[in-house]
Amino acid sequence: MRRKRTAEQQAVPHSRTTIVFDSYGGLQAPGAIVRAAARASREGAAQVLLVGDVAALQDQLGLMPYDPMRLRLIPGGAAFPRRPGDTLAQAQAARVGLPVALQLLVEGEAHALVTASPADLVRELVMKHLPLVPGCVAPAAAAVVPTMPRSGQDEPLALLLDVSGQRTVSADELVQFAVLGAAYARAISGLAEPSVALLSTGPGPQDGPPEVVEAHQRLRGLPGLRFVGNIRATELSRGLADVVVTDGLVGHTVHGLLEGLADMTVEAARYAWKTKMTWRVGLRLLSQGVGMLRKVSEFKDYGGAPLLGLQHLVLVANPDAGEMAFENAVKLAITCHRKGLLAETSRSLAALRGPV
Repeated sequence: MRRKRTAEQQAVPHSRTTIVFDSYGGLQAPGAIVRAAARASREGAAQVLLVGDVAALQDQLGLMPYDPMRLRLIPGGAAFPRRPGDTLAQAQAARVGLPVALQLLVEGEAHALVTASPADLVRELVMKHLPLVPGCVAPAAAAVVPTMPRSGQDEPLALLLDVSGQRTVSADELVQFAVLGAAYARAISGLAEPSVALLSTGPGPQDGPPEVVEAHQRLRGLPGLRFVGNIRATELSRGLADVVVTDGLVGHTVHGLLEGLADMTVEAARYAWKTKMTWRVGLRLLSQGVGMLRKVSEFKDYGGAPLLGLQHLVLVANPDAGEMAFENAVKLAITCHRKGLLAETSRSLAALRGPV
């Protein structure tokens, strides 16, 4: 029997990161995933395990160069859907294949899992197969969102959590989400004192539902956390905080709206470019701003974000993630492993619990 690894043991950076891909997940599966995995193997960035329909994966790999010493196929127990775009059959296959990938994490065969399967399914299976960090009430699904450029930040992004679509019913969860988000920002973004805000209906300490009011009071006096208060949804893109904490249902809705608005704005710019010469001249004059808009609109390509609060590293990519997003997920997984994200989140929650 293989010995299970603790979060601290998984954070030791002496070995090459091993990443397991769920090749059933996402609208561009398995093609985009296979291409990203093959590239990772060629570049030697990581050891790659591909879980899926082995025969179909072999057919795809036969069309591209890859390093067989760094890429291994793992039977997922289900065939790929015969018809592209059959999301129901795809989800059914992922329900069979995802536990195989999760078991590889538990057994220490892989340091991280990358999946673009439906978020609800991922959460359900993760809760069933993977342990939480001691004291954690529930895992937090994080997502990066575009913001205005901020001083000291290389990329105009903030971390929004929870975006799981699940109702957050207690202040305990919101406080833990704040601690987990700050731990991620310290470990991955390199921020010594990341700023943390609560998403609410107003800036006052009494604004918002009871759990938000209570969380505000507790976060305001929490040692070691730079809490900057409440922000409203209309202020999210202004970059007022590095980490924004909210109810899982609200976070899911806000994140979806941001994606839709970004897509709509870029399409409007493309339409304007094609339609009138005067609009084209205007867009040229605003080329810097348009470039920033294009960069911000591509936050789907940042490789997803982790489920925080688990003893294993799970990165959830956007359902319509393409090859670039999966390549970036490899980079993010390597960074999370080498910088000891799991150990940092464990330490942060232990400090929140205090002496036992």
